[in-house]
Amino acid sequence: MKRTTIVAAAVILVLGVGLILGLNKYKLSLIQVIVENAVVQKAPGSYPPEHIRQVFDENYRKARQMNHDDLYLNRLLKVSQRLEKIQKLESSQVDELLVELDPGQTGKPGIE
Repeated sequence: MKRTTIVAAAVILVLGVGLILGLNKYKLSLIQVIVENAVVQKAPGSYPPEHIRQVFDENYRKARQMNHDDLYLNRLLKVSQRLEKIQKLESSQVDELLVELDPGQTGKPGIE
């Protein structure tokens, strides 16, 4: 019985580590989708969601090309924290947010 328990525990451990590594590989895209959807939901009805999605996709590609994944992830997390406090965004706020997410932008973004 001990041998079966050890084998089962080892299998569960290997599957858990594999799951964690797999999720870690896709963490940037997962967080981006969540933040992107939050921006689309909180943007005014007149603001085109296609534009928001296009800017997020461009920033994602740019971050990957420039190896700025961590910088982009930090900016996404700060936007997420900011969005928690806001019910609705104005068009100018959406524009500002989209510019501040740019991983090619030098210096610290104004996201606070």
